[in-house]
Amino acid sequence: MPEGRGGVPVLILVFGAGIAGLSLARMLRARGRRVLVVAERLGDASRVPIALVNPVRGRREVVLPEGVEALELARTVYAPFSKLHFGLLRWVPEGERERLALRLKEVGLPHEWRREGVFLPTVFWLETGPLLARMAEGLEIAFGRAVAWDGTLHLEDGRRYTPELLVYAGGARGAGLFGLGGRLVAGIELLLEDWVEPALSHRVFLAGNALGGSYLNLEAYGEPPPTQGEVEWLLSGAEALLGRRPKVVSAWRGVRFRLFEPLTAIPGGYALTGFGSTGFLLAPLWAKRLAEAL
Repeated sequence: MPEGRGGVPVLILVFGAGIAGLSLARMLRARGRRVLVVAERLGDASRVPIALVNPVRGRREVVLPEGVEALELARTVYAPFSKLHFGLLRWVPEGERERLALRLKEVGLPHEWRREGVFLPTVFWLETGPLLARMAEGLEIAFGRAVAWDGTLHLEDGRRYTPELLVYAGGARGAGLFGLGGRLVAGIELLLEDWVEPALSHRVFLAGNALGGSYLNLEAYGEPPPTQGEVEWLLSGAEALLGRRPKVVSAWRGVRFRLFEPLTAIPGGYALTGFGSTGFLLAPLWAKRLAEAL
């Protein structure tokens, strides 16, 4: 068995402690595998204050092909670690309702129609900080900044780990170490004085005290401060939902990483990353598939 610094045996190294990395590590450990998680910190884009776990996406009301299966698994995975807040009222234009109704019936997603649009009772949101901290409990985690991968993962402080298998689940920040090119989108959530429950969505979403969305593409990794255009876009969306503009208390900025395939082979193992804004929905499902394959 390969060894890390000090002769510590390492079988599978999961690089990244966001929702994908923690989900995979817990699933592997439950199957009796020895897992070491290496990360600079808990989460990255997964540190978004509130995550809406929703399979109905975008302005065209697309229902993700695996969305219902993913939603059910995400609920099972998260429930032991976090309070889940159920229910989303999604505004749907009249011209889109017939098509969406057929699709929802086809995939079996529970729903009911209301004056504003469709209510999805099994869609939920949660606060990610407590979730990540509780999912990390009991896992073997080495915190540090990775600077190179050549079959051995080199950390900035000199520690080195040579695993039998590596799974990169680190998102945008470390993707360059493994030659992963993908789309970078700056996500934003405004934290509000208001509390909204159940959640509301149409272009943007309101859940708890968060107003969120993402549309700003980035040329390179970075966390630029929210622009006036982004803030105005979010607040106008909230005004359409609430009938008034909410008061903003603070803002969160993160970078979402998007790949065409969230599970790909890389030298020494696999990459489980690139979910973009669907990470809290899809990561447990893909982590389960990889855990079963390993």
